[in-house]
Amino acid sequence: MGQLLAPRAEASTSQVPPDQRLAFWESHNASTLIGLTCTTHDPGGLVARERNWDLGDVRITDISGNQHVIERPRHMLRTHPKDSVFACILLKGEAFFFQQGECVTLNAGDVIAYSTDMPYLYGFTGEMRQLIVEADFSLLATAGVEVRPRSVIKLDNQLRTGRLLATALRTTAHDFVKCPDSGSAPEVAARARSLLQALVTPEDSRQALTDTACWRLLHAEMFIAERLADPTLDATMVARAIGISVRHLNRLFTSHGCTVNQWIWSQRLDRAREQLMCPTQRRVGIGDIAFRLGFATQAHFSRVFKARFGVNPSALRSAMH
Repeated sequence: MGQLLAPRAEASTSQVPPDQRLAFWESHNASTLIGLTCTTHDPGGLVARERNWDLGDVRITDISGNQHVIERPRHMLRTHPKDSVFACILLKGEAFFFQQGECVTLNAGDVIAYSTDMPYLYGFTGEMRQLIVEADFSLLATAGVEVRPRSVIKLDNQLRTGRLLATALRTTAHDFVKCPDSGSAPEVAARARSLLQALVTPEDSRQALTDTACWRLLHAEMFIAERLADPTLDATMVARAIGISVRHLNRLFTSHGCTVNQWIWSQRLDRAREQLMCPTQRRVGIGDIAFRLGFATQAHFSRVFKARFGVNPSALRSAMH
Protein backbone atom coordinates (compact mmCIF):
# COMPACT_ATOMS: atom_id res chain seq x y z
CA MET A 1 0.00 0.00 0.00
CA GLY A 2 1.29 3.50 -0.86
CA GLN A 3 0.86 6.81 0.88
CA LEU A 4 -2.66 7.70 1.98
CA LEU A 5 -4.31 10.46 -0.03
CA ALA A 6 -5.46 13.23 2.31
CA PRO A 7 -8.93 14.67 1.72
CA ARG A 8 -8.94 17.85 -0.35
CA ALA A 9 -11.28 19.28 2.27
CA GLU A 10 -13.14 18.15 5.37
CA ALA A 11 -15.66 19.83 7.63
CA SER A 12 -17.82 19.11 10.65
CA THR A 13 -20.56 21.09 12.36
CA SER A 14 -19.62 19.67 15.78
CA GLN A 15 -17.51 22.70 16.73
CA VAL A 16 -19.96 25.26 15.32
CA PRO A 17 -22.70 26.89 17.47
CA PRO A 18 -26.07 25.27 16.64
CA ASP A 19 -27.61 28.48 15.31
CA GLN A 20 -24.73 28.92 12.84
CA ARG A 21 -24.48 25.36 11.55
CA LEU A 22 -26.81 25.64 8.56
CA ALA A 23 -25.01 28.71 7.24
CA PHE A 24 -21.65 27.03 7.83
CA TRP A 25 -22.75 23.88 6.02
CA GLU A 26 -24.11 25.81 3.04
CA SER A 27 -20.90 27.85 2.79
CA HIS A 28 -18.67 24.79 3.00
CA ASN A 29 -20.59 22.91 0.32
CA ALA A 30 -20.72 25.93 -1.99
CA SER A 31 -16.92 26.07 -1.95
CA THR A 32 -16.12 22.34 -2.06
CA LEU A 33 -19.05 20.37 -3.49
CA ILE A 34 -22.09 22.26 -4.82
CA GLY A 35 -24.25 25.28 -4.05
CA LEU A 36 -27.30 24.30 -2.00
CA THR A 37 -29.57 25.33 0.85
CA CYS A 38 -30.03 23.21 3.97
CA THR A 39 -32.74 22.90 6.64
CA THR A 40 -33.34 20.62 9.61
CA HIS A 41 -36.09 20.13 12.17
CA ASP A 42 -33.84 18.34 14.62
CA PRO A 43 -34.02 20.25 17.96
CA GLY A 44 -30.27 19.84 18.38
CA GLY A 45 -29.53 21.44 15.03
CA LEU A 46 -27.62 20.02 12.10
CA VAL A 47 -24.96 17.46 12.98
CA ALA A 48 -22.94 16.63 9.86
CA ARG A 49 -19.45 15.66 8.70
CA GLU A 50 -17.98 15.67 5.21
CA ARG A 51 -14.72 14.58 3.57
CA ASN A 52 -13.87 15.30 -0.06
CA TRP A 53 -11.24 13.53 -2.18
CA ASP A 54 -10.06 14.70 -5.58
CA LEU A 55 -8.92 11.85 -7.84
CA GLY A 56 -8.44 14.03 -10.90
CA ASP A 57 -11.42 13.69 -13.23
CA VAL A 58 -13.46 11.98 -10.50
CA ARG A 59 -14.28 13.20 -6.99
CA ILE A 60 -15.54 11.13 -4.06
CA THR A 61 -17.33 12.64 -1.05
CA ASP A 62 -18.24 10.94 2.23
CA ILE A 63 -21.12 12.62 4.11
CA SER A 64 -22.76 11.59 7.40
CA GLY A 65 -25.30 13.45 9.49
CA ASN A 66 -28.66 13.57 11.17
CA GLN A 67 -32.09 14.41 9.77
CA HIS A 68 -31.95 17.24 7.22
CA VAL A 69 -33.05 18.37 3.77
CA ILE A 70 -30.88 19.94 1.09
CA GLU A 71 -32.17 21.79 -1.95
CA ARG A 72 -30.54 23.14 -5.09
CA PRO A 73 -33.02 25.83 -6.13
CA ARG A 74 -33.17 27.29 -9.61
CA HIS A 75 -31.43 30.56 -8.75
CA MET A 76 -28.34 28.62 -7.63
CA LEU A 77 -27.93 27.20 -11.12
CA ARG A 78 -26.88 30.76 -12.02
CA THR A 79 -25.07 31.83 -8.86
CA HIS A 80 -23.28 28.50 -8.29
CA PRO A 81 -23.18 26.77 -11.71
CA LYS A 82 -22.06 23.15 -11.86
CA ASP A 83 -22.50 20.74 -14.76
CA SER A 84 -21.70 17.35 -13.26
CA VAL A 85 -23.23 13.94 -12.77
CA PHE A 86 -23.57 12.83 -9.14
CA ALA A 87 -23.98 9.17 -8.20
CA CYS A 88 -25.14 8.90 -4.59
CA ILE A 89 -24.75 5.64 -2.67
CA LEU A 90 -26.85 5.61 0.49
CA LEU A 91 -24.99 3.54 3.08
CA LYS A 92 -27.21 4.31 6.07
CA GLY A 93 -30.71 5.65 6.64
CA GLU A 94 -33.73 6.44 4.49
CA ALA A 95 -34.16 9.31 2.06
CA PHE A 96 -36.26 10.82 -0.71
CA PHE A 97 -35.14 12.66 -3.84
CA PHE A 98 -37.19 14.93 -6.11
CA GLN A 99 -36.16 16.29 -9.52
CA GLN A 100 -38.06 17.24 -12.69
CA GLY A 101 -41.34 15.84 -11.36
CA GLU A 102 -39.78 12.49 -10.39
CA CYS A 103 -39.73 11.47 -6.73
CA VAL A 104 -37.91 8.34 -5.56
CA THR A 105 -37.45 6.89 -2.08
CA LEU A 106 -34.18 5.34 -0.98
CA ASN A 107 -33.11 2.79 1.60
CA ALA A 108 -29.60 1.81 2.65
CA GLY A 109 -27.84 0.21 -0.32
CA ASP A 110 -29.72 2.14 -3.01
CA VAL A 111 -27.89 4.14 -5.68
CA ILE A 112 -29.19 7.13 -7.63
CA ALA A 113 -27.65 9.39 -10.26
CA TYR A 114 -28.68 12.86 -11.36
CA SER A 115 -27.50 16.00 -13.15
CA THR A 116 -26.50 19.03 -11.10
CA ASP A 117 -27.57 21.52 -13.76
CA MET A 118 -31.25 21.08 -12.81
CA PRO A 119 -32.95 21.92 -9.49
CA TYR A 120 -33.49 19.14 -6.98
CA LEU A 121 -34.46 18.41 -3.38
CA TYR A 122 -32.88 15.64 -1.30
CA GLY A 123 -34.13 14.76 2.18
CA PHE A 124 -32.89 12.39 4.90
CA THR A 125 -35.42 11.27 7.52
CA GLY A 126 -32.90 10.35 10.24
CA GLU A 127 -29.29 9.35 10.78
CA MET A 128 -27.62 8.98 7.41
CA ARG A 129 -24.40 8.33 5.56
CA GLN A 130 -23.83 8.50 1.84
CA LEU A 131 -20.99 8.49 -0.66
CA ILE A 132 -21.07 10.71 -3.73
CA VAL A 133 -19.09 9.84 -6.85
CA GLU A 134 -19.00 12.71 -9.32
CA ALA A 135 -17.55 13.67 -12.67
CA ASP A 136 -18.01 16.63 -14.96
CA PHE A 137 -20.58 15.92 -17.64
CA SER A 138 -18.15 17.05 -20.34
CA LEU A 139 -15.83 14.19 -19.38
CA LEU A 140 -18.59 11.61 -19.70
CA ALA A 141 -19.76 13.16 -22.97
CA THR A 142 -16.32 12.71 -24.56
CA ALA A 143 -16.73 8.97 -24.03
CA GLY A 144 -19.86 8.88 -26.18
CA VAL A 145 -22.60 9.73 -23.66
CA GLU A 146 -24.60 12.42 -25.43
CA VAL A 147 -27.75 12.65 -23.32
CA ARG A 148 -27.49 13.81 -19.72
CA PRO A 149 -29.98 12.40 -17.18
CA ARG A 150 -33.19 14.45 -17.55
CA SER A 151 -34.35 13.35 -14.10
CA VAL A 152 -33.11 11.17 -11.29
CA ILE A 153 -32.01 7.62 -12.17
CA LYS A 154 -32.46 4.92 -9.52
CA LEU A 155 -30.72 1.63 -10.16
CA ASP A 156 -33.16 -1.25 -10.33
CA ASN A 157 -31.92 -3.97 -7.98
CA GLN A 158 -34.36 -6.41 -9.57
CA LEU A 159 -32.20 -6.45 -12.70
CA ARG A 160 -28.87 -8.25 -12.72
CA THR A 161 -27.24 -5.29 -14.48
CA GLY A 162 -28.58 -2.88 -11.86
CA ARG A 163 -27.33 -5.04 -8.99
CA LEU A 164 -23.90 -5.39 -10.57
CA LEU A 165 -23.57 -1.68 -11.26
CA ALA A 166 -24.77 -0.68 -7.76
CA THR A 167 -22.48 -3.20 -6.08
CA ALA A 168 -19.48 -2.22 -8.18
CA LEU A 169 -19.98 1.51 -7.58
CA ARG A 170 -20.57 1.00 -3.85
CA THR A 171 -17.52 -1.24 -3.47
CA THR A 172 -15.28 1.07 -5.49
CA ALA A 173 -16.18 4.17 -3.47
CA HIS A 174 -16.42 2.52 -0.06
CA ASP A 175 -13.13 0.63 -0.36
CA PHE A 176 -11.39 3.87 -1.34
CA VAL A 177 -12.70 5.99 1.55
CA LYS A 178 -11.79 3.20 4.01
CA CYS A 179 -8.22 3.23 2.73
CA PRO A 180 -7.56 6.16 0.35
CA ASP A 181 -4.32 4.81 -1.10
CA SER A 182 -2.80 7.45 -3.39
CA GLY A 183 -1.17 4.75 -5.52
CA SER A 184 -4.54 3.22 -6.41
CA ALA A 185 -6.25 6.57 -7.09
CA PRO A 186 -5.83 6.49 -10.91
CA GLU A 187 -7.31 2.98 -11.14
CA VAL A 188 -10.16 3.92 -8.77
CA ALA A 189 -10.90 7.02 -10.84
CA ALA A 190 -10.90 5.04 -14.10
CA ARG A 191 -13.20 2.38 -12.67
CA ALA A 192 -15.54 4.98 -11.19
CA ARG A 193 -15.71 6.89 -14.47
CA SER A 194 -16.50 3.70 -16.37
CA LEU A 195 -19.29 2.95 -13.92
CA LEU A 196 -20.69 6.49 -14.15
CA GLN A 197 -20.71 6.25 -17.93
CA ALA A 198 -22.59 2.96 -17.75
CA LEU A 199 -25.01 4.41 -15.22
CA VAL A 200 -26.04 7.44 -17.25
CA THR A 201 -25.86 5.92 -20.75
CA PRO A 202 -29.39 5.94 -22.21
CA GLU A 203 -30.78 2.50 -22.91
CA ASP A 204 -31.32 3.21 -26.60
CA SER A 205 -27.64 4.11 -27.04
CA ARG A 206 -26.78 0.54 -26.11
CA GLN A 207 -28.99 -0.67 -28.95
CA ALA A 208 -31.49 -2.40 -26.70
CA LEU A 209 -28.97 -4.90 -25.35
CA THR A 210 -30.43 -7.66 -23.25
CA ASP A 211 -29.85 -7.69 -19.50
CA THR A 212 -27.20 -10.41 -19.92
CA ALA A 213 -25.45 -8.48 -22.71
CA CYS A 214 -25.40 -5.27 -20.63
CA TRP A 215 -23.93 -7.24 -17.73
CA ARG A 216 -21.19 -8.64 -19.96
CA LEU A 217 -20.43 -5.24 -21.48
CA LEU A 218 -20.16 -3.64 -18.04
CA HIS A 219 -17.96 -6.49 -16.82
CA ALA A 220 -15.68 -6.00 -19.84
CA GLU A 221 -15.48 -2.24 -19.28
CA MET A 222 -14.51 -2.74 -15.63
CA PHE A 223 -11.95 -5.42 -16.52
CA ILE A 224 -10.34 -3.06 -19.04
CA ALA A 225 -10.36 -0.07 -16.65
CA GLU A 226 -8.45 -2.05 -14.03
CA ARG A 227 -5.78 -3.35 -16.44
CA LEU A 228 -4.93 -0.47 -18.76
CA ALA A 229 -1.28 -0.55 -17.66
CA ASP A 230 -0.93 -4.18 -18.77
CA PRO A 231 0.83 -4.11 -22.18
CA THR A 232 -0.66 -7.52 -23.07
CA LEU A 233 -4.25 -6.30 -22.64
CA ASP A 234 -6.22 -6.95 -25.81
CA ALA A 235 -9.57 -8.22 -27.03
CA THR A 236 -8.55 -11.86 -26.56
CA MET A 237 -7.67 -11.35 -22.90
CA VAL A 238 -10.94 -9.52 -22.22
CA ALA A 239 -13.05 -12.10 -24.04
CA ARG A 240 -11.39 -14.92 -22.11
CA ALA A 241 -12.09 -13.14 -18.80
CA ILE A 242 -15.75 -12.60 -19.68
CA GLY A 243 -16.17 -16.11 -21.05
CA ILE A 244 -17.27 -15.25 -24.58
CA SER A 245 -15.67 -15.11 -28.03
CA VAL A 246 -13.83 -12.06 -29.36
CA ARG A 247 -16.42 -11.82 -32.13
CA HIS A 248 -19.27 -11.74 -29.62
CA LEU A 249 -17.42 -9.20 -27.46
CA ASN A 250 -16.86 -6.90 -30.45
CA ARG A 251 -20.59 -7.07 -31.18
CA LEU A 252 -21.26 -5.81 -27.64
CA PHE A 253 -18.89 -2.88 -28.13
CA THR A 254 -20.73 -1.74 -31.25
CA SER A 255 -23.00 0.06 -28.74
CA HIS A 256 -19.99 2.34 -28.19
CA GLY A 257 -19.39 2.61 -31.93
CA CYS A 258 -16.01 0.88 -31.76
CA THR A 259 -14.20 -2.43 -31.40
CA VAL A 260 -12.79 -3.74 -28.13
CA ASN A 261 -9.23 -2.79 -29.06
CA GLN A 262 -10.32 0.70 -30.10
CA TRP A 263 -12.04 1.08 -26.71
CA ILE A 264 -8.87 -0.04 -24.90
CA TRP A 265 -6.73 2.60 -26.63
CA SER A 266 -9.39 5.26 -26.09
CA GLN A 267 -9.42 4.49 -22.37
CA ARG A 268 -5.61 4.56 -22.28
CA LEU A 269 -5.69 8.07 -23.73
CA ASP A 270 -8.22 9.09 -21.09
CA ARG A 271 -5.98 7.63 -18.36
CA ALA A 272 -2.95 9.45 -19.79
CA ARG A 273 -4.89 12.71 -19.77
CA GLU A 274 -5.80 12.17 -16.11
CA GLN A 275 -2.17 11.56 -15.18
CA LEU A 276 -0.94 14.61 -17.10
CA MET A 277 -3.46 16.77 -15.23
CA CYS A 278 -2.78 15.22 -11.81
CA PRO A 279 -0.53 17.34 -9.53
CA THR A 280 0.99 14.26 -7.91
CA GLN A 281 2.16 13.02 -11.33
CA ARG A 282 3.85 16.23 -12.47
CA ARG A 283 7.37 14.81 -12.01
CA VAL A 284 6.62 11.74 -14.12
CA GLY A 285 7.90 12.21 -17.65
CA ILE A 286 5.47 12.26 -20.56
CA GLY A 287 7.38 9.40 -22.16
CA ASP A 288 7.10 7.35 -18.97
CA ILE A 289 3.33 7.91 -18.89
CA ALA A 290 3.08 6.85 -22.53
CA PHE A 291 5.22 3.73 -22.14
CA ARG A 292 3.50 2.45 -19.01
CA LEU A 293 0.15 2.73 -20.81
CA GLY A 294 1.36 0.65 -23.74
CA PHE A 295 2.30 3.26 -26.35
CA ALA A 296 5.37 2.22 -28.36
CA THR A 297 6.88 5.70 -28.69
CA GLN A 298 6.35 9.14 -27.22
CA ALA A 299 5.97 10.59 -30.73
CA HIS A 300 3.12 8.21 -31.55
CA PHE A 301 1.50 8.94 -28.19
CA SER A 302 1.69 12.70 -28.81
CA ARG A 303 0.10 12.37 -32.26
CA VAL A 304 -2.89 10.32 -31.15
CA PHE A 305 -3.29 12.38 -27.98
CA LYS A 306 -3.52 15.62 -29.97
CA ALA A 307 -5.92 14.01 -32.44
CA ARG A 308 -8.19 13.00 -29.55
CA PHE A 309 -8.02 16.09 -27.31
CA GLY A 310 -6.90 18.88 -29.66
CA VAL A 311 -3.77 19.66 -27.65
CA ASN A 312 -0.43 17.91 -27.31
CA PRO A 313 0.54 16.34 -23.95
CA SER A 314 3.24 18.89 -23.07
CA ALA A 315 0.93 21.83 -23.72
CA LEU A 316 -1.80 20.29 -21.56
CA ARG A 317 0.62 19.70 -18.69
CA SER A 318 2.01 23.24 -18.96
CA ALA A 319 -1.51 24.69 -18.86
CA MET A 320 -2.32 22.72 -15.71
CA HIS A 321 0.74 23.74 -13.65
